[in-house]
Amino acid sequence: MDRRLKTEFYDSIRLGWLWLLVCFVVTACPAEVSETAQTAPATAAGISAPTSAYPEIGQPGGERVMGMAALPATFNPYVASDAASMTLSQQLFVGLTAYDAVQKKLVPALAERWEHNPEQTVWTFVLCEGLKWSDGQPLTADDVAFTYQQVIDNPLLPNNYRDFWAYLPTFPQVKALDARTVQFVLPRPFSPLLYNLMAPIVPRHIFADSLQPDSDGRLPFAQRWNLNTPPETVVSSGPWRLVRYVPGQRVVLARNPHYYERDAQGQQLPYLERLQILEVQNAQTALLRFRQGELDTYLMSPGDYELLGPEQQQGHFTIHNLGPAPSSLFVMFNQSTARRADGTPLVDPVKSRWFRDPAFRKALSHLIDKQGLIDSVYKGRAVSQYSHLNSHNPFYHTGLSDYTYDPARSRAILAAAGYRWDAENRLLDAQGQRVRFELTTNAANAERDATCALLRQAWSEIGMEVTYRPQAFQVLVGEIHERFSWEVMLLGLASNSLEPHFSSSRWRLDGRMHLFNMGHASYWQGQPTTYTDWEQELEQMYREAAHETDPLQRQAHYWRAQEIERDALPFLYTVSEMNLVAVRNHLGNIRPSVYGGNGLQQVNWNSAWHFVKTQAN
Repeated sequence: MDRRLKTEFYDSIRLGWLWLLVCFVVTACPAEVSETAQTAPATAAGISAPTSAYPEIGQPGGERVMGMAALPATFNPYVASDAASMTLSQQLFVGLTAYDAVQKKLVPALAERWEHNPEQTVWTFVLCEGLKWSDGQPLTADDVAFTYQQVIDNPLLPNNYRDFWAYLPTFPQVKALDARTVQFVLPRPFSPLLYNLMAPIVPRHIFADSLQPDSDGRLPFAQRWNLNTPPETVVSSGPWRLVRYVPGQRVVLARNPHYYERDAQGQQLPYLERLQILEVQNAQTALLRFRQGELDTYLMSPGDYELLGPEQQQGHFTIHNLGPAPSSLFVMFNQSTARRADGTPLVDPVKSRWFRDPAFRKALSHLIDKQGLIDSVYKGRAVSQYSHLNSHNPFYHTGLSDYTYDPARSRAILAAAGYRWDAENRLLDAQGQRVRFELTTNAANAERDATCALLRQAWSEIGMEVTYRPQAFQVLVGEIHERFSWEVMLLGLASNSLEPHFSSSRWRLDGRMHLFNMGHASYWQGQPTTYTDWEQELEQMYREAAHETDPLQRQAHYWRAQEIERDALPFLYTVSEMNLVAVRNHLGNIRPSVYGGNGLQQVNWNSAWHFVKTQAN
């Protein structure tokens, strides 16, 4: 291991990650965690240190109002796939563990303590005493075992939580030892385990009768807690319970009277009486409603700062810069060689030859003017990106160099690979075929539309014919996961500031996020796609890292994965915009952070502690 790698690893220890791998016994109660945090405040990236201790002691009452482009599509956390539904489920449900974005480490949640054997294959968790669901029924180890064995590990219920365990030879055996104790038995060590245990626990007494397939082979579970469900019948374990849903208008949450957390003075959380989520449809409407005082928090676009920055004092709000967003925005080329049942290719073989050519992808990477994007599209509030892990992640590879904007270099790479130009500067491949393709992204996104315009201009100047056709997001999802017939796409993926394993689905050959080369034999009915050596090595790096208990060796695997990606270029990364969050000053204990998650979860991660300040505060 070289010296630079060791230095970067020990820097990661300061982010509070190492503790979960080296401890043999972990124990803490929620109230004890709160008291510790109160005496040892920390801050999220990009936020000035608070002048008061965190968390402050609040008083009950009041509400907070936030906006989302669309309301949830379901209230069922294991059916949820859209951002709005997942945002809601994170407020209604809790897992065995949670992540504290101020302390920057995993903390106990429903499980107050745990221990494991020396081999790290048997883990025993003890639940907090007296846990209850929002309907007053006891929350026990049977609910935990049911959630993992019957829901997450259910082949008829595809879900991302099951995918996170995919690098294990078999799913863990989960059993309740008594009402408060649950045990996980693993076939081999699995380093992301404690992060995986943030998965929401669901009530066995509600769902136990919904997991037998009907005559069509479908589970009634998938229809439980849909939008027609009376809100009061949705049973939760988190700080909030559902009390009202008005389609096209709002979702109203009220405090869960049986929530387990209390503050240092013994007051039960949450402090607020209600959370309201309003449908705002688009960013322009959200901005208007925030300026009018209807919303208490607003996730800004970089271009909003010129307008909102000068209004902070008069509008009684503060803008927090959280640093680069925990997400990635990239160009990808369809490298699938899958064929339909009749043998016809899904992707034009001529274009497929370009898209699968590393020299072609490398040449186009030198035509992405990232600084131009930062200056013109993001008004200077973005940074260049070149890895699937964001810069907040403790395993981010700091030793990689980026592909510079260099049209001359691009031409040289293409020429060396056999491409040439005709008298009219039109780019031709080695067989004399004109290089032309369709570029698409999701419609109604100003930043992505502007980015595609700049990409199209740069590619056209080098002789490529590029047709630009933005499409509805759901159409793009269908193209990626069902039809596989798209050509070139600008897309974004939510990334993670905590644990690299949450990006593993994009590197598994059969992963649902292996977007650039779909068509694995396990799900494609025609002729499956083919895979390169570098794809298989990248998957292997993630597999080995998941089973590695030595943090330094895990670092080495993830760094190697990023090096493979940088050389092979399955994704051509663009820029990562700065996360800017505007928060009303009358709210207490709000600590926006990229370590809280994605989207609204960057504000909502500690919603149980939010409160409305009085003059005395």
